[in-house]
Formats: sequence, structure tokens, C-alpha cells
Amino acid sequence: MRFKIFIVLLTLCSLFLVAGVSAKESQPQAVPLTVEQQQQFSYYWYGAKQAIEQERYTDALALLEFCRMIKPDDGQTLTFLGILYDGIGLDYQALQLFQQAFEADPRDQWYKYMQALIEIRTPESIQEAQRVLEKALEVQKDKPDEDLLEHLRRLYLSTGQYTKAIEMQDRMDALKGYDVYSALNRYRTYLLARRPKKALEAVDKFLELEPTNLQFLLFRAELIERTRVKQEELYALYERILNLDPKNLMVLNNYAYHLATHNGDLKKAERMSSITIQEEPQNPVYLDTYGWILHLQGQDELALFFLNRALNTVDEASRKEIMNHLLQVKKEKK
Repeated sequence: MRFKIFIVLLTLCSLFLVAGVSAKESQPQAVPLTVEQQQQFSYYWYGAKQAIEQERYTDALALLEFCRMIKPDDGQTLTFLGILYDGIGLDYQALQLFQQAFEADPRDQWYKYMQALIEIRTPESIQEAQRVLEKALEVQKDKPDEDLLEHLRRLYLSTGQYTKAIEMQDRMDALKGYDVYSALNRYRTYLLARRPKKALEAVDKFLELEPTNLQFLLFRAELIERTRVKQEELYALYERILNLDPKNLMVLNNYAYHLATHNGDLKKAERMSSITIQEEPQNPVYLDTYGWILHLQGQDELALFFLNRALNTVDEASRKEIMNHLLQVKKEKK
């Protein structure tokens, strides 16, 4: 509980700093406050801030409640009250306050209500969180908050609304340009949507900006394997990656296996595969590749040795391919 209250303190203090906590910055009211009411509001507000800094949370609650009496629909006051109620374990009351804060000020008081709804983790609460974010975006119109767009993008992504997730990414790009995060988000979204060609377009667009980015070159290799382009293009990409990272074991293994299974240069395949098992002698994937290449070269006794080692170190879920290789070598050896 002490730790949670400390988090509450940090959260509230940061919000007070951002908000400026002045009467002039608060939301406009249907009935303007008198000068005396405005002064009272500011007095209680600053008193609440001081009480929080001194960890006098009961006093802070009372002072913020006075603020609410003066301005019942002040979004910032409702949000801060919700944070304090949440900090003492009154989750339901906190949720109600966050909701009231959002309804009073959907432009700026959307975050805590959205966060509380997502933490509930029911289909209904997730749907409500989406409504909250979409309403806030509607209110912000032509000047959307980048954080709002990002939260909405993530929510769309988590609920399988991939087209809408990309739309949010488009709007973020319009604000800050196309960068590594945009490319990465698009790559992941299109993969989840099972659209590898669109994922490849996103990766290629970023590689135009950073042609030696190793991570995106690896993404490109993975996507090219999925889209089944010509082997020559894949091999050229493998060579490009190995020029940047000569001991990239995953690429060495994949390159060797492709050469071996597509009537390529077996000697080159063996050289690359041998590097992987020297670096990771217990890796079953690398052992399997090396054993299979040896079999294709006619070295079945040695192939069986490495395939058996691979079988002894692999988990149950990955045994099938290695077992198939082992059985085929034994069958052809007879």
C-alpha cells in the first residue's frame, strides 16, 4: 500500500505541474464563477497540491472535494480525485470519477478513464475504452494528440482491427513523418493481418532511408521467404546481410539450408553451417541443418551422428522435422 500511495504521489504531482492548476486554465463553466468562488477554488486547489506533496492524502481528498463543490464539472479536479480514490483501493469510485472527468472534458481527460477501462479486461470495458478514445479524437479534430493516436492504434491492433490501426499510423506519420517506429508498427500490423506483401512494402520503404539497417534487412529476408520470390533474390539479400554481420548465425543457417534443399552449392552450405555449430554446438536447428547437408553430400554416418545429437537436444514440439530427416537418412543408407 505504501508503494501504491507513492506512485499516486508521483502521478498527481506530475499532473499538477502539467495542468498549472490555475483557475484560468480550468474548463469553462456554464455559469461563470464569481471572483470569490474563483479565489476559493484556487485556495483549495493549491492546498490539495501541498497536502499531496506532504503525503497528507486525507486532507488532499477533503480539499479536492471542496474544489468539486465549487466546480462540479471541472475535469482536472475529478481526475485527481479519481487517482486518490484509486490509490486507497476504492476502484469503483475512482472509475466513476474518471468517467465524470471524461464526460466533462473529453479533449484532455480521456487517459485515466481509458486506462482504468482497459485494466478491467472485459469485452465491454474494452469496447467502452475504444469509444472513449474515438470520442476524444473526434473532439480534438484537426489537431490530435499523438499519444491519443498511439493508444487508439494499439487498441485497434489488440482487437484485430488492422485497417483502423494502419489509419491511426497514417495520422501519426502526418504529424511526425515516416520513421523506424512507423515502419516497425506497419510491419507487425501487416504480419498479424496476414498481408506479407504489404509488410514487405513497409520494410522496403524504411530501407530506402536506412539501407544498412540490419534488423530491417532480417525482416526483409523473413518476408521474402514467405512470399516465395526467386532464390537468387533471397541469396543476394543473405549476402548483403552477411557483409554487414558475417557471423549472423540465423542467416548462415537459413542460407545453408536453402542452398542444400534447392540444389545449390553444398560445399558453401557446409562451410556456413559448420560456423553455426561451432558457435552453438547444442542448437538442434543448426545441428539438423548440418546433418542434412552431410547426408546430401553422401556422408551418412556423420549425418546420423549430428541428427541424433539434434534429436536429443530438441523439445517435443520441434522433433518432427528432425525425425523425418533422421528416418530418411536411415532409409537411404540401407
